[in-house]
Amino acid sequence: MATKNYVAELNEYAQRNRLKLKYEYLGSDGPDHNKVFSQKAIIDGKDYPKGVGKTKKDAKVKAAENALRCLLDGKCQDLTENAAEASTSAETDINFICWLNEYGQRNRLTIKPMETTRPGPNNAIPWCSFMVGEKEYPAVSGKTAREAKEEAAKLVYDIINGNKTTDTADENHSDGSGQQSEDWSENVFDLCTTTKNLTVNSKDPSSVETNYIGLVNDYCQRENCSYTFVDEKICGTPDKRQFFYKLRINNTQYPVGKGKSIKEAKQSAARLAWFVLQEQSSKVLIFLSLLLWEKGKCQVTVPRRKTCQNHWYFSETSKSVNTHTDMLPSRILISEVYKSFLYLIITLHFLHKCVVAVHRFTSEFEPLEHLGKGAFGSVYKVKDKQLKIEYAVKIGCYKEKSLREVRTLSDLFHRNIVRYYTFWMQDTGYEWDLRDSYDSYASSHTADNPETKFLYIQMELCAKNTLRDWIDEKNKESVQNLKRREESLRIAQEIVCGVEYIHSRNHIHRDLKPANIMFGVEGEVKIGDFGLVTSDDDDEERTVCKGTPSYMAPEQRSERKYDRKVDMFALGLIFFELLWKLSTGSERAKVRFTARFPEEFSVTFTKEKQIINSLLSEKPEDRPDASAVKAELEEWTQIFNSHKASHQENQTV
Repeated sequence: MATKNYVAELNEYAQRNRLKLKYEYLGSDGPDHNKVFSQKAIIDGKDYPKGVGKTKKDAKVKAAENALRCLLDGKCQDLTENAAEASTSAETDINFICWLNEYGQRNRLTIKPMETTRPGPNNAIPWCSFMVGEKEYPAVSGKTAREAKEEAAKLVYDIINGNKTTDTADENHSDGSGQQSEDWSENVFDLCTTTKNLTVNSKDPSSVETNYIGLVNDYCQRENCSYTFVDEKICGTPDKRQFFYKLRINNTQYPVGKGKSIKEAKQSAARLAWFVLQEQSSKVLIFLSLLLWEKGKCQVTVPRRKTCQNHWYFSETSKSVNTHTDMLPSRILISEVYKSFLYLIITLHFLHKCVVAVHRFTSEFEPLEHLGKGAFGSVYKVKDKQLKIEYAVKIGCYKEKSLREVRTLSDLFHRNIVRYYTFWMQDTGYEWDLRDSYDSYASSHTADNPETKFLYIQMELCAKNTLRDWIDEKNKESVQNLKRREESLRIAQEIVCGVEYIHSRNHIHRDLKPANIMFGVEGEVKIGDFGLVTSDDDDEERTVCKGTPSYMAPEQRSERKYDRKVDMFALGLIFFELLWKLSTGSERAKVRFTARFPEEFSVTFTKEKQIINSLLSEKPEDRPDASAVKAELEEWTQIFNSHKASHQENQTV
């Protein structure tokens, strides 16, 4: 008795009987070191025996226990009779979802809603069912997803409390007008229910908090599969560990995921496996739908028992087969009359998630402008149709390494870095991409390559002009003016702040250049394009010559082992371009390879030259960290501004 949760039981009792429950604190007695607290429960204005305890919580539990004993022992018969009448007349006012959650907590059962949609006469109809522990309850429909969920919870409530059976639930949600129609609906629904096990329930992968291990676990339990995590390797120094794991389901191995902890690496591996499972399930369902369409008259044998590999058997014959009711498979004869209807059911019911994904870009966003294109794909300015907020959406061909940028962006949140919101994958690119055929990724999605997928990344919208455009505009001016120097110092400081944050998150950008640096709505610097980002692991070998050649550090061009200092080298070149107009490419090469500056630059920008010179050191260990450069720039900016103010005062005098 002591282990019961009396507070939860009393709360459930009050909800079930539509009673108003509250607790009243009665105070405490005794010395400070040995206080005794008192509370009482008040139900529909009637007081119940008080409860006492060493803490307020204990007193509340005791008060709930006393009230329950009084109610259940029949000491308050008039109250319970009135409660029963209220329950009968207003059972629908109970919050059944809340009741079901409390039921699960009280009985240590997992409560899992399973929401789907099924095709209706005019549009898709929301359906919902609940999995309570290992038991799945029947699905019911509603006008909205919320209503369907509430009705499903009410059905579970009725079944548990003996008000309904699963049979009556099916009757209430039957569409049949005749025996033949009812049999057909049942057969189609059985087919749909069985083939549902072939799909992976889609969840939004953009959510950073999605528990992919849990999703994989649910999938394996449903399909009677076993899975294990395989430890691949550990890299890095003790303070910068990187763990690598991959997931194995039965005998199938999935891509390797990595993380800063074992838990993070396993979650990453589960996420990658989840994407593969989604893709595989979609292909199976498309094949099934097309096969049913082609066969016309076919006999489908659907196994009722779940196995890890679902088997389908098709027969050309249109003769019905008599089977005993206790045989394992159920046989459904698909007639010509229902061929089109069955195709519609299969396609809409199972590919509904896929269909939603195909139209997600144009259904959720209004494309406003094509901002540009690059090696990855195209970037569009769009407006969210509901929020009325403008974003940038980057669309490109999906590859395994494409997720590197998504993973990195989801890990970064800084004023000077382009903000990431979410991503999703589709089977088609945006029609402008396919029409323009500006890049190989767009033209690859043809009949010759139907398996191509496209990655959509929703990001913060920046100004159209990049730092490259800003430098080009400044270079059109005839003289190196004081205002350019002032603006360049501000921009350089903000770039260094962003780079410092990137390095603090154990990343290397590897492609810092003016074209990849943008401006926000307030003119602040925004570092973008993390397509070549990699982790800063001391022991990890890297790809040679990855990046833009004209901004590469010497070791980045020729060695397989380099670190975050390659970003500092690029930063030095960018800082120089901010300040000085470069007439030719050979002038940039002279600075890049020999650190020889124009004589006029050395005289005019003495302090800046000193900083840039250190950043362009040939040896990586001689280059300063971003934090050191940030401090030095802040100090120099203060001195520069004070000199500027003094100069202006002298001019006014």
